[in-house]
Parts: sequence; structure tokens; C-alpha cells
Amino acid sequence: MSFKGKNAVVTGGASGIGLQVVKQLLQHGAGKVAVLDIQDNLEEIVSMRLGFPSQSIIVIKMDVANQKGMEATYEEIAKTFGHLDIVVNVAGLFNDQDVQRTILVNLGGMINSTLNALKIMSKDQGGKGGIICNMSSVVGLDPMFLVPVYAATKAGIINFTRCLGKDIFFQRTGVRMITVCPGATITDMFTNFTEKILFPELGDESYRVLDRLHKQSAADVSRCILTALEKEENGAVYIIEGKRLFPMEMKKYWRGLEKELNE
Repeated sequence: MSFKGKNAVVTGGASGIGLQVVKQLLQHGAGKVAVLDIQDNLEEIVSMRLGFPSQSIIVIKMDVANQKGMEATYEEIAKTFGHLDIVVNVAGLFNDQDVQRTILVNLGGMINSTLNALKIMSKDQGGKGGIICNMSSVVGLDPMFLVPVYAATKAGIINFTRCLGKDIFFQRTGVRMITVCPGATITDMFTNFTEKILFPELGDESYRVLDRLHKQSAADVSRCILTALEKEENGAVYIIEGKRLFPMEMKKYWRGLEKELNE
């Protein structure tokens, strides 16, 4: 995939990994980028507009968990951009103490964005096809006892995206679906970490775990996400660890499913 002149949406694009993805897309020549976030971070947006004066950056302050709001947001983007080529869903939070909010934002928000993006991008609805990248986490693949609620949402993202990453959908929509699963990354997730875990009595153990993690930067992850987008491998799941991108071989466990239904 060439990013030059492409139109993109990045949820959670005002800070952290999402912000770095926006910067990477602009550096690689994206024509128009819509930043969807519950915060606006105007200072960073102004800086990017000055740095990329010939490219268009629009900011829409929106809670991805707001289903109706996301519908209206994508309708606005369709009118402004004309078509959409790339969506990177990064928006998420970590607070296992707030179970419902974590589920609504991390899993519900990603679903809201993906389904509304498909309405614009699908060839069977007048779109040009494209690619949607949903950001999960390594804890969606392997259990992490400290973050069971957060991990459950990330596991859901992987399965949802893989379901839509089947050829039966691609043949109709022309939209490829990929999942990226970063390892430990330096973001706000680690701010006041022990105050947000489900079982506060594990606070001491959490510090020991966090100290042992090999962490990467948000910029490292964003570069790997663009590499994953370039590969355009429908249904692929990638781990991002140690500043590198690793494709996952996802095993099949359900033996009762007829072969033709699993292709």
C-alpha cells in the first residue's frame, strides 16, 4: 500500500499511539486524516498542521462508545473526504475498576468505528475498499492476571476483526481487516496503574511485573502499524514487540466447523 494521497481516520488520535499513527500517516503522504478522540489536544494538532500545510487534518471530538455519535461522525467524514481508504482504531482505556466503561470504549468503540467505516468503504455500498486496522494487545492473546477486564476486551477485538477478515467479506466489501497486538508500551496506561487494577491487594505484585516488562515507545508501535498496513494481508494478526512486527499463526481449535465455512 502507498499512503500518498490516501484518506484516513484514526480513533484515539489525539495522544499516545494514536497521535504517533497520525504523524506517521502524514509523513508518508496521506492526503486527509480525521482525528477522532474524546480529547482534542489542540497544541499537537496545530503543530501538525504547521508541519504538513498541504495536507488536511480534521479533529472531531467524539466518544467512540457513543453509537449514534459515531454514526453521525462517519457521515460527516464521508461528506468531507468523499471516500475513505484507511481506518486505524486505537482508542481505548485501562481502568479495570470501571468495568462497563472499559468494555464500552475498548470493545464497543472499536465495533462502532469499524461498522460505520465499512458503510463508507465497502465497494457494495459505493466505496473504494481499503483497510481497517484494529489495535488489540498481547494480553488479548495471553492471559495477564493483573488486567482481566482490559484483557477480555482486547481478546474480543482480535476475534471480531478476524471474523470480518474472512474472504467472504473481502470479496463483497474490498476492505481488508488486520489486528495489531502491541506489547508493553509507554503510554498513559501505566499512569496510576495500581489504582486502576481490579484487585488492589495485588498492588505490590503489579510493581514487580511492571518493572520486568521490556517497554517500547508509542512511536515504535506506530511505525510497526504502518508496516502492517503496507502488507495488506487480510485477516492477519501481528504482535508488536521490541520495536518489531511479528505475524501470528492463529491456530484453529473448533473441529466441528465444516471446512468451507472456515475459509
